[in-house]
Amino acid sequence: MSNTDTDIPFGHAAVHLLRGVLYRDRTDAWEQLLRYRGRLETYFNVLRLDLFIDEAEGYAYLRQREESETEDFPRLMSRRTLSYPQTLLLVLLRKRLMEFEAAGDESRLVLSEADIIDLVRGYWDELETNERKREDQIVSGIKKLVAFQFLEELKGEKGRYAVRRIIKAYLPVEELLRIADTLRDYHRERFGAGQEVED
Repeated sequence: MSNTDTDIPFGHAAVHLLRGVLYRDRTDAWEQLLRYRGRLETYFNVLRLDLFIDEAEGYAYLRQREESETEDFPRLMSRRTLSYPQTLLLVLLRKRLMEFEAAGDESRLVLSEADIIDLVRGYWDELETNERKREDQIVSGIKKLVAFQFLEELKGEKGRYAVRRIIKAYLPVEELLRIADTLRDYHRERFGAGQEVED
């Protein structure tokens, strides 16, 4: 007989967090997270990981401490490098979520694939004239953001996506503005003073 469940009663929550974002809809793991928060923080502290929990929004995640890289300590959490189109898509979705929440809507922001393509349409690479290729690039970006858990494809509704609120943790307003400035500079350097990313 194993003592695992009594020795580490927060195991499910720990595994979910090490895999990525833990959401409130994972009921058992979420309850473990809230019940054993202190023990989980101590456990992850050994690995130089900080635990962030947003009970109001219903998600939790881990972040590697930056100083651990200078302590000759192996990096556990992988960095996510996004291409320009993926970053642009993330910024536009974050901006759309901000507008959605400002309107006072308590439900989830759900967008169709066509809605997302329309969001990005104004920022397409003017040097690329093949519209089908442009759309394929956006669909590829959508799949990448699903893999990173920023978007969730709705079950039984192919091509419809919920924007997950974890995007707010990765792109707070200050960071959103900084990235928007960077994208604007990139766009200006590449295409001149045409369409720019809006704040």
